Amino acid sequence: MRLRFLFPLLFISLFSPSLLGEERVVEGKLMQFGRMIHAGEEFIQVLSNDLSPELSKLHNQTVRILCEMKGANCEPIRYDIFPFPETKGLTDWVLKKIPSYVNRNQFAFNPTVTPDGKSIFWTVNAKKGSYGVQRIWSSEKDEKGFWKDGKEMPSPLNNDLHSAVISVLPSNNELFVFGSFGDQDLLKAIDEEYSEKERELARTVRDDREFLSKVEDLKHELLKKKSVIQNRVPLYRSYKENGSWSNPSIINFPDFNNLYRKKGASIFGGSTLSSSGRILIYSVQQPDSFGKLDLYVSVQKDDGSFPVGTNLGDIINTGEEEKAPFLAGDDRTLYFCSDGHKGLSVYVTKRIGDGWDQWTTPVEVSANLKGVNFFSIPVNSHWAFVSKEGQLYMAYLPKAFRPNPVVFVSGKVLDEDGKPLDAEIHYESLTRLEKRGSAKSDSKTGSFSLVLPYGEKYGFYAQKEGHLPVSKNVDLTESKEEDLKMEVEFRLPVLAVGRQILLNNIFFDTKRVEISKESEPELDRLAGILKLNPKLKILIEGHTDNVGKKKDNQELSENRAKAVAEYLMSKHNIAEDRVRVVGYGDSQPISSNDSPEERQKNRRVVLQITD
Repeated sequence: MRLRFLFPLLFISLFSPSLLGEERVVEGKLMQFGRMIHAGEEFIQVLSNDLSPELSKLHNQTVRILCEMKGANCEPIRYDIFPFPETKGLTDWVLKKIPSYVNRNQFAFNPTVTPDGKSIFWTVNAKKGSYGVQRIWSSEKDEKGFWKDGKEMPSPLNNDLHSAVISVLPSNNELFVFGSFGDQDLLKAIDEEYSEKERELARTVRDDREFLSKVEDLKHELLKKKSVIQNRVPLYRSYKENGSWSNPSIINFPDFNNLYRKKGASIFGGSTLSSSGRILIYSVQQPDSFGKLDLYVSVQKDDGSFPVGTNLGDIINTGEEEKAPFLAGDDRTLYFCSDGHKGLSVYVTKRIGDGWDQWTTPVEVSANLKGVNFFSIPVNSHWAFVSKEGQLYMAYLPKAFRPNPVVFVSGKVLDEDGKPLDAEIHYESLTRLEKRGSAKSDSKTGSFSLVLPYGEKYGFYAQKEGHLPVSKNVDLTESKEEDLKMEVEFRLPVLAVGRQILLNNIFFDTKRVEISKESEPELDRLAGILKLNPKLKILIEGHTDNVGKKKDNQELSENRAKAVAEYLMSKHNIAEDRVRVVGYGDSQPISSNDSPEERQKNRRVVLQITD
């Protein structure tokens, strides 16, 4: 009887949640050199494991531990040290160490955080023979906000030469990296080419003097070709494809050159890329430099290449080294390291006006950051990520030193059935009719993100071959004193008869049929689709809200559809028989007409494929 009674109890206790390793976040003060945590009314024993040596050094400090509960005891999985990201009333520039388990107690520097703050890359000095090599490591936050164990990134981002992440574009699917990828193969190919040409000379040239002369010419040609490879910009792009990073491809910067040398080696002072990917600020020495390393800015051309940059001037640059620049998401606030202003520290300057040649006088951000040599800030964050003496830290940003507010756009690109699509997302200024940047959606999730500074009206659209592009817009001409987030979804119909899309970025003044200037990018893209698909025929539908007389609304909708067709035919020579128009007035609303916002949805132009 007793055995039959005990067995069910044993069965229940073995499978109770507390013994199955239930996860729990415990916050409190560490005691007994990391063996106990005082959390509210509880005193919880912390079991020994690989984290114990780290926790023992945090005696009497407030921590937050992710525990796997073993009965009433905590087996630590990950932890975080006070102050926590949401803590209020913090001292400006207070430093908060990122737990040592993240970088595995290795010498770590150059933290580069993704704009959403959920992933971080840094550089580790790894041993390699009698020399060291710089390698890329990374970590990401778990669903509870703790950093996971850091890992060395696999090939192709790491190889036998130095490599580092410089910037992460907002989509989180594109890395801007420093290194040397494929250069050794190119140099080897040049050597083999030279050897073959020398052998050919030995076979064909019989005069020794002529042979030696031509060999000298070959050597000159060889050195010239090698110099081009060795002096080209050490900056590459890598894209995430099916969950893996692509082999880095060198950016198109044909005239890059750096004159700065130490012990015979070229020293590059780092670079930063704007959130749009079109503005490159980098640190090199050029003939017009004021010092050892100066900061320059290069604005990408429409063909994708970067020209030689313009010196940022002696307001920023000194006779010493200005390096490790970081351009915040607002595209105006520039942080950089310098040993030529008030000693090695981090400085901040703000861009003045619409150009890139005027800046405010740099200000040292804090004496507390002396010795800090790298700087990175997520979008919409009050914390910066820095490195100091081989450790990774977070530093609390005072309001006066934060970047200007921006809008963080997160979204997804899906097909008609709601399945993720890997697509290109482009955004442009409708205020200035200029391209601003691009992103790529993740092939597995369809997700992407953009960072939009205030001050302009933006149009953005998703496109993929074989599908109709879909566009949206947001008016940010009026600046606000707060960061905002917005979510969008693009559903791309296939390019087939019967499919239709809203032409969201076509604009008309109230009760008028003239197309506004800011509508032209949308119409030019539509013309491009028609030119790429010469057999395609479309129907342009005009719709209005219910304000006014039905007859007037009917006439207005027809004339607006005609205005679109006329633009395509007159500016882009689209044949008249390929574009039909129809006006539906207020007869086909897609929303109520009870508010200005709802009426706006009904005032629309629709494109439908008819043939």
